[in-house]
Amino acid sequence: MPLDLDDRAKPPVPAPPPWYVRLVMMGFRTLLLTLLFALLGMAVGLLAGIIITVVTAAMHHTQPDMTAAYRHMAIPAAVASGVGAFLWNVVRAIKDAVGGRR
Repeated sequence: MPLDLDDRAKPPVPAPPPWYVRLVMMGFRTLLLTLLFALLGMAVGLLAGIIITVVTAAMHHTQPDMTAAYRHMAIPAAVASGVGAFLWNVVRAIKDAVGGRR
């Protein structure tokens, strides 16, 4: 007699976590992804700032001022990407909570 796969016992479905555990999990995920995207934005902004500063200094035949790369490119890029990531994650968490997804 061949084994019928439909006759096997189904694995138990775990119960969803309580609301306060889901709240902590969503908050941790939001903060972690916000931090990661802010760091990524700072890295990209710093790279762009260094390249622009070096090219501009070479065109003007002067020494590059690397503090401008941090002050005018890296920090604003980190703030912008961090705020964007935070808002995106909050909207996603609210959508997941309203939709009933885990």
